[in-house]
Amino acid sequence: MGIFDFFKKKENTQKSNEPVKKNLAKEDGRNVKPNSLSELKSIGAKKSLNDLYAEKLQNKPAEEPNPNKIEVVLDDTGTHQENFGGLFGFNYANSKKGNKFLYEMVALSAIQPPFYENPVYSVAEVGFGEASGGSELVKIRSIKHNDQILSAFPYLKTTYTLPFETKQIIEWSHIAKLEAEIKGGGRDTFGLAFFATDYGINRNKYKSIKKLNINISAIAMVLDKSDLTEINGTPLSPDFATYMPSKDILRPTYYDFIGVLNNFQECNLSKDSLGYILNVKLINQENEPDFFTVDMFVNRENMRITDLKKGMKVAGALWFQGEIAKDS
Repeated sequence: MGIFDFFKKKENTQKSNEPVKKNLAKEDGRNVKPNSLSELKSIGAKKSLNDLYAEKLQNKPAEEPNPNKIEVVLDDTGTHQENFGGLFGFNYANSKKGNKFLYEMVALSAIQPPFYENPVYSVAEVGFGEASGGSELVKIRSIKHNDQILSAFPYLKTTYTLPFETKQIIEWSHIAKLEAEIKGGGRDTFGLAFFATDYGINRNKYKSIKKLNINISAIAMVLDKSDLTEINGTPLSPDFATYMPSKDILRPTYYDFIGVLNNFQECNLSKDSLGYILNVKLINQENEPDFFTVDMFVNRENMRITDLKKGMKVAGALWFQGEIAKDS
């Protein structure tokens, strides 16, 4: 069984009166067998985390109507399969060697001292510099309950901060509501959705505070050079930039984009998995160069170009992730 088996759709064991939103993602044609996370080896597990939350939910008093309350919906189809393909390169991640490396890194992240824990679950992470001399900006973060890995995902550290207003939270019911996609808007101007890498830590804050400062970053699924000069006969400026919902991955946190490459630096995960951290302008706002610029990791295997140059136009697909900034 490969590591991706553990990041495919999980069995929904949550018992809840809340509606479950399904079919947000479409199948991508890969031959991956779905398996329940219960197949992961559990040491001393007595009661599942889903069961604990179900018991709390049954005893929860009815809430007063609140027109300003953030909408919360449940979904049981979210996975990190595409995200690990973006991190390691899709071919390498699905190879025997790459699959083994991925599995080892997920396991290594899970045994690190947790940087957050409570009596029910813990969150830990590992950087690739610790394991293979790579970058400490790129990590794998994992969530555990009773020594059982509930989930793991790529994490890119950034200092870029975006003022954000939440409109909807899509909680992943199959991960005991410890992961979520956040939909809303940035700078009171543009729409955006991101996967909350800190949702298991700041769940109550996301649900109670609409306006937050968010550290936004991205993992690129593919990167190419953009030669687009016009749209429907209308010429485009040399620094034209935009992003739009992905046509291939029908989840709210995936986008196709055209941007301007502000800067880049090498960022290798191992001797077999090489990459870059890019800084890409996604919205060109006159007199505000950092209106919406994003740090983005791209694996060389997922690049359709070999040379990068500051100021060049790039295009591709990405997955947005974010976490609440310390000043929020």
